[in-house]
Amino acid sequence: MSVSRRQFLKAMGGAGLLYAVRFAPGSEPQDKTYDVFPMDIDDDECVAAILDIDYSEWIVLGPDGKVSIFTGRTELGQGLKTVLAAVVTQGLEIPQGKLTIVQGDTELCPDDGPTTGSSATKYVGWGYWIACEKIRADLISRASRSLGIPVSELHYRNGGVGRKGTRNVLKGAFELGSGQVVKLSVDPRASSSNDKTYVDLGIPNVNAKKIVTGKLKYVGDLYIPGVLYAGWLSQPYHPKQTVLKSTDLSAARAIPGVKMVEVIGGRVAVVAERYNDVLKSLDAVNAEWSVPQRSEILQLEEESRSRAELFEVKEQEGNVDAGLAVSDLVVSETYTTQYTTQAPMETDTAIARMEDGGKRATVWASSQHPHRAREIVSKFLGIPESSIQVIGMPLGGGFGGKTSNPVTMEAAGLARFVEAPVKLIYSRKDQFQLRGRFKAACVIDLTTGVSANGKMMARKIDIIHDMGFGTTNTYTIPHTLTNVYHADWPFKRAVSRGTSFVQTCFAVESHVDMVAAALGIDPLEFRRNNVRFQAFVSLLDVCAEMIGYYNSQQGPNSGVGMAIVNHGGSQLGAVAAEVKVNPSTGKVTVKKICGAFDIGTVINRNTATVGIRGAITWGIGYALYEEIILNGHRTETEDLMAYHIPRFSDIPPVEIAFLDNYQPGSPRGCGEMPVIPTIGAIANAVYRAIGVRFYSTPITPEKVKKALQGA
Repeated sequence: MSVSRRQFLKAMGGAGLLYAVRFAPGSEPQDKTYDVFPMDIDDDECVAAILDIDYSEWIVLGPDGKVSIFTGRTELGQGLKTVLAAVVTQGLEIPQGKLTIVQGDTELCPDDGPTTGSSATKYVGWGYWIACEKIRADLISRASRSLGIPVSELHYRNGGVGRKGTRNVLKGAFELGSGQVVKLSVDPRASSSNDKTYVDLGIPNVNAKKIVTGKLKYVGDLYIPGVLYAGWLSQPYHPKQTVLKSTDLSAARAIPGVKMVEVIGGRVAVVAERYNDVLKSLDAVNAEWSVPQRSEILQLEEESRSRAELFEVKEQEGNVDAGLAVSDLVVSETYTTQYTTQAPMETDTAIARMEDGGKRATVWASSQHPHRAREIVSKFLGIPESSIQVIGMPLGGGFGGKTSNPVTMEAAGLARFVEAPVKLIYSRKDQFQLRGRFKAACVIDLTTGVSANGKMMARKIDIIHDMGFGTTNTYTIPHTLTNVYHADWPFKRAVSRGTSFVQTCFAVESHVDMVAAALGIDPLEFRRNNVRFQAFVSLLDVCAEMIGYYNSQQGPNSGVGMAIVNHGGSQLGAVAAEVKVNPSTGKVTVKKICGAFDIGTVINRNTATVGIRGAITWGIGYALYEEIILNGHRTETEDLMAYHIPRFSDIPPVEIAFLDNYQPGSPRGCGEMPVIPTIGAIANAVYRAIGVRFYSTPITPEKVKKALQGA
C-alpha cells in the first residue's frame, strides 16, 4: 500500500495527521464472490469482487478535533455512511459534527474494492473500529514520548490524550503528528480489544433529512453547464445475438434540438439538448436488425438439459449412491426458477465532461465501484487513469448491477464525440432490454435419502445454471454430491443480490419440507434434528415463537412455513412466513414475516433492521411477483408495470430478532442473506395453506388457480 504525495496533500486538506490503514483479512475462511462469471467469461460486466484482498482507508486527524475519513466505498442506500459515523465518532470520541466522510471520489479516496451489501459493514465498518483502537494506542504512545509521561499513566479521551483519572486533555491528536503519515495494518474481522467495547448508540441515518426533503443528490439531479443528454436505441433482440444491419437516420436527425445521431459500436446513439428530444429522435430511427437463428419459443428446462455440460463438482462427501441405497425413504424432485433482474429505482446514469482537449475526463457516476469505473473509462478513451476523476454519487439502488456499469465509459465516449458534457440516462426499457442482464433461471434436481427416524442419510443435487452456493454447512448429511452444470444462453447473466444462493436455497428448503411430509414429521422438528450447528436450533425456536408456529387459529387456506440458510459460512438466518391464499383468485397474501439472524455484533440496529426489511421485501418479490418474460429472441418486459416489484400493499408486518451464538464477535454482514430463506419460507407456507407444492417461482395467481383446479 502506498500513498502518493498528491493523494496525501489532498487527503490532508493542508494539515493533519493521516493514518493510512491497510485492511488485511486474516487466514480465516470468508465469503467470496466469483472472480469472473464462468458463463460469460469474456463479458467485462460480470467481473466481480474477491473480498479476500488487501485494501486501504484513510483517516485524517485535523485541527480543532476534526476528523475526516476517505473511503472508496459508495452509499447504496444501505446506511454505510451511518455505520461509519457510528463507528468513528465512538471510536475516536468526537461529536458527529466534527466528522467528515468522503466517499467514492477517485481523486481523493483510495481504491478499497466494490461496495456490496454483505461486506461493507462486515469489513469496512468493523475495520474502522479496529483502526480506531490502534490510533488511540498510537496517540498515547506519541503523547508519552512528547510529555515524558509513562504510557501506563495516560489514556485517550475526547479526541486527545490526558492523564488517567482526569478529564483534561494534555495533547490533542493534531498536535501529536501534524503533517505526518502513519501506516497501520488491521484485520477487519478481529475481535475488539478490552480497552473499549463497541456499543450501538442507535444514531439515526445521517442522510435521513436529505432523503426525505429531496436534498440528497443523485447523478440524475446534477446539472453541469452546457450539458447535453444522450440515449441509445434499444435492440429488439438479446444483445449477445443482435447485429445492426442497416439504418436510416434522416428522420431522427431532423428532430429539433438533436445534436448527433450516429451508429457507434454497432448501436445507434442520440445526443440532444433535452432528454425529450433524445426520446423523440430514437423513436424516429429506422433500423433493420439481424434475427437470431433459433426458435422463438423458449423451453427453459428442455433446452437447459439438452445443452448442459458439467462445470464443477461443488460438493462431494462419502458415497451418495451407497447412502441412498441404505436409506429407508428416498424423495426425488425438480425445481425451476425464473429470470429476474436488479430493477433499481435509479436506472444506470452517468455524466461525463472532457477537458484539456480530450486529455482529461471527469465522470459523475452511479457506481458501486468508482475506481473500477475509472479503469473502464481509461481503457475506452485510451488516456491514463491519472487523468480521469470518477466521482461516485449516492446510488438509488445497485444490488450488484452497478459494480462495473458501462454507462460511465459510454457517457465519456459520447462527450468526447460531441465535445460537450453529456448526461447519459438509461430509460426503464433500456435497463431491461439494452442492458439485458438477468439473474439466471435454474433447473435443480434433488434426491434425498432419509432414515425412518428422520435423519438425512444422503443427498444428490444437479444444478443447471446456478453456481451451487448454499448447499453446504446447513444440514448434517454424511453422503452428498452436488454437480453444477452450465448451458450457453443468448441472455447475459447478472451478478445480483444473494448471488447464487437464492435459486438453490429455494429448491433445497422446499425439498426439505417435502421430505418431512413424506416421513410424517413436522418440518420444524425435522430441521431441528438435522441442522449442522446448534445455533440454527435457537434461530428456529425464536422464529417459531415470533410467528406463532403452533397456533391452530390461523384459519382456512392459511399456513406458516419456515426456511434457513447458511450464507457464506458466517451468516446464519431463519425466516418464518404466514400466508393466506384466496382460492377464487389464486392470490397469495403474505400476512406476516419473522426473521432471526445470527450475524455477530450489530453496529447499528437501525440500519441493519432497515436493510433486512428491504432484503425480505426482495424475497417476497422473488417468491410471488418478479419475472423477466423472455422468448427465444427478445426480452418482452419493458417497464415496472410488467415487472412487478412489491408495492407497499404487498409488504406485511416484519418482526426481526438478532442472535450472536454461532461465532460471537465482529459483524458478519446481512445485506444479501435475508433474501434467501424468505423465498423458501413463503413457498412452504403456501404448501401448508392449501396442500399444493409449487416447484417453480414465482408463485403467481395463475399458477395457484390452475393447481387448485387440477387438485
